[in-house]
Amino acid sequence: MRAEPIVDGQTAVSSVARDAAIHGEGPFSPDAAPDLSQYGYEAQLACTLNVWQLTAFGLNYMVPIAPAIIFGLLLKMSGGTVALPYLFAGVAMLFTAFSYSVMVRNFPLAGSVYSYVGRGCNAYLGFIAGWVLTLDYILIPTVTAASSAYFAQQYFPGIPYWMLLGVFSVGTGLLNLFGVQLMSRLGLWLLVFGEFVIWLAIIVWAHAVSAHHVGSATLLSTAPFHFDSFPELASATSLAIFSFLGFDAITTLAEEARNPKRDIPRAIYWCIGIGTLTMFVCGYVAMLVIPDWRQHIGDATWVNTTLFQVSRITGGDGFGMFFTAGYLTELAVFNVVATAAGARLLFGMGRDTLLPKAIFAKVNRRWQTPHWSILIIVSIEFALGNATNLDTLSNLVNYGALFAFAVLNVSVVWLYYVRRRGALPATDAKAPCVGARPRGIQHIRYLLLPLVAFAIILYVWLVMDTLALQIGTAWLAIGVVYLLIRTRGLRRLPPHLEL
Repeated sequence: MRAEPIVDGQTAVSSVARDAAIHGEGPFSPDAAPDLSQYGYEAQLACTLNVWQLTAFGLNYMVPIAPAIIFGLLLKMSGGTVALPYLFAGVAMLFTAFSYSVMVRNFPLAGSVYSYVGRGCNAYLGFIAGWVLTLDYILIPTVTAASSAYFAQQYFPGIPYWMLLGVFSVGTGLLNLFGVQLMSRLGLWLLVFGEFVIWLAIIVWAHAVSAHHVGSATLLSTAPFHFDSFPELASATSLAIFSFLGFDAITTLAEEARNPKRDIPRAIYWCIGIGTLTMFVCGYVAMLVIPDWRQHIGDATWVNTTLFQVSRITGGDGFGMFFTAGYLTELAVFNVVATAAGARLLFGMGRDTLLPKAIFAKVNRRWQTPHWSILIIVSIEFALGNATNLDTLSNLVNYGALFAFAVLNVSVVWLYYVRRRGALPATDAKAPCVGARPRGIQHIRYLLLPLVAFAIILYVWLVMDTLALQIGTAWLAIGVVYLLIRTRGLRRLPPHLEL
């Protein structure tokens, strides 16, 4: 049955332009700036970001010292290794990154998975994928804000936790109200600072091990790769994916990039490569310092601040303070970019009226930012951070990401092999081939890689923490019920999303 249009005052696009938008038949040349009118939209966001600013945005979302947030939790879950979960998570995300690069070239729109699945496969499924992913975009900055408060309390025990949480959630999140240019100008410099802090820490840890000041292993050791069981390693890998969502956040800025079809895929690959290397080496060297970790794993404070403890053991109180200062600075930057990414995801769904448009699609005229979405996100972060502990929050994080990534990979196959509406690379350097089935080596990019990524994610998703599965599924069910009500039993859609 054809969906009845939702009429909300937005100018309807012609059927030809709408079909072109839905089927990915717009300009595919990587040098072509996207024309949003062909997708039924008006350009509202500032289009200023280049590939390096996008890469910095993604890496700042990953946080160069991201292992400090969940290092102890990964160690506890895996039974002895942090390097392997990060390595496996990085490889798994690389396969999914191939699918992201395909979809952003077809649909260079804000909204990330919501836009890609909605236009590449099914608009209703796209909303569900976006709905579930919002759980992560709200929970992840909540985790980092809570972790920042725990670290800060190591030096300021007299300041209440809720007050420190407010500084790192509400205080940093509200900086987004002043526009994306603020992030782009500071992003590269803050990224350099963050990388300097973590690599300096790795050098200090490695020197302490090689000089036999700490630990019982040499720099070349298999000790950092020990784990209790494969299911526990898989569960830890599921949590490690928490640190890689920066590449997904890059795609939320598609309408603020100068050349999204070319620059966003490049930024994604740089982001995953640098992030995987940094986190793997960090996990390897830090474990050489603490061979007696089982003696401390029952201490919640030690688990929440493991790398602070490692830094203090190897470099004394002064270096521990330096590491904490760098860590808190990077997490503050993270909360800025995480709130920005989450707000753009809500903006995409609000613009399509699947969420209340007057709230979520409202853009501040002066700063060109979706200010109501930003305010809602930081308010929820502060409330959740006060109501839930870090362990529970961290285990809840990846349900939405893994669900959305799995659906995205399936959507690539659906777009190219079922609907046959995906754009293939141009053969005459003038225009892409749209509507043809992939041939020869193209099957690797459009069929094999998405299916491999889907299989990896499905396995990791199935061994996820039971509580995370239960709460995530409950959130998914709420989204399904809301969608049924909003679309009158899947019979109404905005004109530009009609299938």
